[in-house]
This record gives sequence, structure tokens and C-alpha cells, in this order.
Amino acid sequence: MDPVKLKHIILNARHPYVVSNADPDWACFRQSFAEWCEAFDLAYPDSVPFEGCPVKGGNHPQWEWERTKVKMKMRDICTPTDTRWNSFSYRNIALLPEPCRRGINFACFGFPEVEQDVSFWIGSAQAHTPCHYDTYGCNVVVQVFGRKSWILLQPDAKLTPVRVPFEESSVYCEENFYSPASYGPFTAVEDKVYHVVLEPGMALIVPPKWWHYVETLEPALNFNTWLGLETDVDSLISECITKLLLQDLCSEVPERVTSRLINPNEHTLAIEKEMRNT
Repeated sequence: MDPVKLKHIILNARHPYVVSNADPDWACFRQSFAEWCEAFDLAYPDSVPFEGCPVKGGNHPQWEWERTKVKMKMRDICTPTDTRWNSFSYRNIALLPEPCRRGINFACFGFPEVEQDVSFWIGSAQAHTPCHYDTYGCNVVVQVFGRKSWILLQPDAKLTPVRVPFEESSVYCEENFYSPASYGPFTAVEDKVYHVVLEPGMALIVPPKWWHYVETLEPALNFNTWLGLETDVDSLISECITKLLLQDLCSEVPERVTSRLINPNEHTLAIEKEMRNT
């Protein structure tokens, strides 16, 4: 597709779009997942900290503070397990060794300058994050290996938004989308649900404020970036104020309480710095 047309769609999107054959000219598309993992493991001889939870459902989402860490080699993500899912995700592309990120940019979407502000997501089957929406920026996702299921709902869907746990730019909901004990809470929104399974070479464009729940169906890797929009200004100011207020609140409470108030994703920079120094 013409990058100029794609750029126009992204900057003006009011609902999600699927690009069936994005196939950007990235080196990883000329590798197998096993070869990609081998390149990663060669660069990082020590195991890396994967996060995960037991494979089970429940009455509430598996919040990220419930995750535990397991040291694994990247190639281990391809080994199936029946008891636990694992994820090494929402990290900046700079953390990857050069052979694993060679040629990655968003030129084919009309944004050749986007090379560094890119995140990667790696997970086993059933790896997921609780349902949420992004308060600003248009999310462009490219699937490289494996398949991921996306459930998307309109901004006015009858879900229950929460800011605890807090994550800058993300608003979660109380409803549990991961193997819920009951589907009763979803009856009011089921006729407004969009579902797509991203396969290698496909891309998804998700405008801000659209709810999404993403679950890995098999060992998978994808990259994404959030592209700034002219309509982001108010949300950026609101998020900044919210973060300052929460930081002030947390300065007066014990760490065990803070760990429940603030999403662990707000603290991943320390892990990234540790790995870069390895």
C-alpha cells in the first residue's frame, strides 16, 4: 500500500484498520523465529527475566503486579508449558541486539523517521495484558512471528475504567477478558466487539481511546509504535497531572501499597539499563 495513503489513514483514523500484507522490509522477516531467538541468545549469554502468571482464569484480571519473574533463554519461549505463560514485552527496541532489529523502521507506513521509538513484545501462548485503552497516540502494530488475538471495543463500550494500577497513557478496565469465570459482564457490549487474529506480515492500526485486549495464541513476536496526533494535547496534559498527583500520593504510603497502585511497566527502565550493561 502507498505509504502516503497509509500515513493519512493513521493520522486520521477513527476506527481500527487491518493491513493484510504490510510485509515491511525488515531483516527479521527473512529469519525463522528460532533463528531470531538464537541471535538474541548469542548476544545475551545470560538468561533474561521473563514475566508471567499461572495459566488459569478468575474473577478479576491478572494484574501485572501479580506476575513473577523467571530467568529464561529466548529460545525457551518456543517450549510449550501447560502451567504458566511467559512474556518479555513492552520494551524499547534498543534493548535488542543489532541482528534482531536490523532495518526496522516504519517507512512503509509513511514514517521513515520512526526507528528508535519502537517497542517489542514477545510471549508464549496465553501471554496477555489486561484490557485497556491508550489515552493518546495512534498505535501501529506489526506482527512478525506467531499469531495474536486482538479484541477491540469502541471508546464508548460499557466497560468499567480504572486508574489503579496506574500506567502513564493507559486506562485499564475491571472486567476480566482472560478466561473469565463468567461471561455475564460482557453481555451488554458483545454486539460492539471487533476481533482480529494478526498473523506474520499483517499490521493493525488502533486509534487512541479504543479498548483492546490482546492475547498470544502461540509463541510470537511483534513490534509497535505510537504515533503522535494533533488531538493528543489535552490527553498529554491530563496524563502528566495524573502522574504527578499519584507520585505525590505514593510518597506517603508504604512500598507494598505503592506496588499495587503503580503498574510495574512504570519501572522497566531499570531492567533495560541492567541488560544494556551486560
